Amino acid sequence: MRRFLWAGLGVLGLLGIFAACQNNSGPNTGLPTCPNTIGIEGFAYNPSSCKISVGQSVSIAASPTHPLRGLGTGNPITATPTTTTQSYTFSTAGTYEYECTAHSAQGMKGSITVVSP
Repeated sequence: MRRFLWAGLGVLGLLGIFAACQNNSGPNTGLPTCPNTIGIEGFAYNPSSCKISVGQSVSIAASPTHPLRGLGTGNPITATPTTTTQSYTFSTAGTYEYECTAHSAQGMKGSITVVSP
């Protein structure tokens, strides 16, 4: 009986390891789908995190009081210190972070997760 108990626990352990190692970059990341435009509400982006598919575009709001810049290498989100909302197209799967340069210390940051279709 003990042998079956240990074998069952071993199988459960392997299933847990498998689940933890799965690539979560697929369409079911649990994030909401990005709207056409990520807006600004107070001192936050709305939504602060969302997902799109490779090849899709999304716009991110910017203003004189909320200048935008992308973080990290290879990020298509460029610095936008103007009043215009800019559209960005994402051609590579991954997570792309951005922030309001004036309010990043207050947590005004966001991310777009780009998934393979």
